[in-house]
Amino acid sequence: MSKSHRGAGIRNLYRRGRGKCPVTGKTGVKLLYEHEIDGRKVMISKTAKATLTNRKKAQEKAERQKQAASEAGAGESAG
Repeated sequence: MSKSHRGAGIRNLYRRGRGKCPVTGKTGVKLLYEHEIDGRKVMISKTAKATLTNRKKAQEKAERQKQAASEAGAGESAG
């Protein structure tokens, strides 16, 4: 299994892949994952990647629940 986000794989990156994360604002973290934010490709940390993924999943779940509630409400008024 490849370990591309550890020591040897990030040595050739600028400042060895470390910097300030644009999502979390933490400094000195490894910026390993490329992500598009507001039309720009930026490097983000592992924590930021998980945060963005979890937000997206929560938003999709809320939309599904809202859609299901509206369909249930439409079914009751039609009957």
